Amino acid sequence: MTIKYSILVLIALSIVGLAIFYIMRGEDVVSEDHDDDAVAAYEIYPGDVVKKIQNGEDIVLLDVRTPEEYESVHLEGALLLPVQELSQQSLAAIGLGESAKDQEIIIYCRSGARSKTAYDILVSLGYTNTKSVAGGMIHWEEDEYPFTQVGAYMRAVGQTVGVAAGDGPKIVLNRDTHDFGKIQQYGGVVETTFIVKNEGTKSLSVGTITTSCSCTSAEISNTNIAVGESAVLTVRFDPDFHDEPRDIFKRTVFIPTNDPLNSEAEVTITVDIAEGE
Repeated sequence: MTIKYSILVLIALSIVGLAIFYIMRGEDVVSEDHDDDAVAAYEIYPGDVVKKIQNGEDIVLLDVRTPEEYESVHLEGALLLPVQELSQQSLAAIGLGESAKDQEIIIYCRSGARSKTAYDILVSLGYTNTKSVAGGMIHWEEDEYPFTQVGAYMRAVGQTVGVAAGDGPKIVLNRDTHDFGKIQQYGGVVETTFIVKNEGTKSLSVGTITTSCSCTSAEISNTNIAVGESAVLTVRFDPDFHDEPRDIFKRTVFIPTNDPLNSEAEVTITVDIAEGE
């Protein structure tokens, strides 16, 4: 009887041990499958926004791009307020006045640069519950998340959307693409340059330049470009930084500026890596 009892106890303990193992394993899988640690404190991952929409949470989606970008594609039900027009008065005009300062507001743009600027403005105005979508619409579309649509924005009463042409800085690029062609995976970093000119009537300021992938980096020789002057934008690509898509692919460089008609200029590079060479 004692031997049988001991065997039963050992079997029970084994079952409990296996159960704990699979529970802990399941917890690990969930944590590995989530990517919140990849975003900054002010950001929110696109997948988490999708969950909020699916769950019917009370959130406001705020698009801070241009009307043209909005019309091309935007998140369903999103309000539109270009970042250069953000103020307490313009926010009130679209229903985000004083009563909305504790409302959950999720901001997005094309890449995340303009929405970070918008986030800073909203925080400075006293808005307490805002987030910026990490990677913007580019990330959203790359991962093929739902809840997107096309069409022009229906303006709120008293709201003006868009920036009229006039005096101010104007960014002009000598070109907006560069094709590196076929390059060796182990051949080292390749680079190219673009010329950034200010053809406006006021000084052109360039903000923090970002890229669509960490394998690509960029820097500019001057972040404050006087009227009629130019700066050199150097773009570098590391073909052995991490695994890349096969065949031809592209990477994008985002250039935030104070140009009222082009607050985020872009250049792209095209690459085809000779794997193993």
